[in-house]
Amino acid sequence: MRKPQVRVTVNSRCKRSCYYCRPSGEAVATESGTDLAPEQLIAVAKAVRAQGVESIKLTGGDPALYGPLVEVVRRLRQDAGMSEVEVISRHPRIGELAPALAEAGVTLFNVSLDTLDAGLHHEICGVNDHAEVLAAIEACVATGVPVKVNVVVMDGINASEIDPLIAWCEEAGVESVKLLDIIKDLGEGSESFARRLEIKRSRNLPELYVSMEELAGDLRVRAIDEETVQQGGLGHPMTVFTMPSGTKVVLKDSTAGAWYGSVCRGCPLFPCHDALMALRLTADARLQFCLLREDVIVDLAPLLEKDDQEALAAQVEAAFEMYAAAYFRPGDATPQELLEAHR
Repeated sequence: MRKPQVRVTVNSRCKRSCYYCRPSGEAVATESGTDLAPEQLIAVAKAVRAQGVESIKLTGGDPALYGPLVEVVRRLRQDAGMSEVEVISRHPRIGELAPALAEAGVTLFNVSLDTLDAGLHHEICGVNDHAEVLAAIEACVATGVPVKVNVVVMDGINASEIDPLIAWCEEAGVESVKLLDIIKDLGEGSESFARRLEIKRSRNLPELYVSMEELAGDLRVRAIDEETVQQGGLGHPMTVFTMPSGTKVVLKDSTAGAWYGSVCRGCPLFPCHDALMALRLTADARLQFCLLREDVIVDLAPLLEKDDQEALAAQVEAAFEMYAAAYFRPGDATPQELLEAHR
């Protein structure tokens, strides 16, 4: 049975203002300062594990600013039985925590780095800590745990830096570099906002879009291997190039198509950027199927407060059933292909 990624937004804010990201990060609108209680996280993780999922991703917000992070990673491995725990961060503190996290059982560090230019870094995220982020990546690599670096590619911003960024990651010992396209529907959904790039560069977010296929051409020439993968069997098909250094470069192209389900039918935002890529648990204990709608969210807080494990398990199982029936919509699908996909 096809299963989604399971991602947990452990807190609601990251204390950065990257103009390509939603205020609540990977969650729909969540009150600032909200942290997910460890006991609630572990309870949901156990219910997820019962559905056959052995991998979980901790995101936010920013996990590096989540006090019980090390404890939670250890418990996800030991108590919930997860074989893979990925921590996704863009904060330098992840480097300070790296040794303890490695000891606790984290299996992948995922750190964002959009530029090698300190001034541009400050412009993008609003924080002047570029050198510290580079050092944090190196500290994560030093633990021996695999490290992935995420790069949001933006035309006229950092698109010309892709080769130097890959080269830096290769030199640092980073296992993989993931190149992501800009989220075109960032201003849609329940947490629409007006963080406009024209404040800095006189351009709107959609104008920053760079075709991943343009990047693929040069990488294809240099790579020693190429394959197509999908995370958890869902999500966008991604091209993975293995470079001569051994570092893998992953291209996430939102136009390549995505997976949708019954919850998507009749949605005014269909088709959207992320679709049913993942099942997410928010910092205020809600299950969300997508990043744009609150009307289809399942609130687990009452069940967790009552410690109703049977009802919790039933809710999680029902959520997984939607993904089991998901269908793939190609990015360039014809009306007939769409009709077939809905049957």
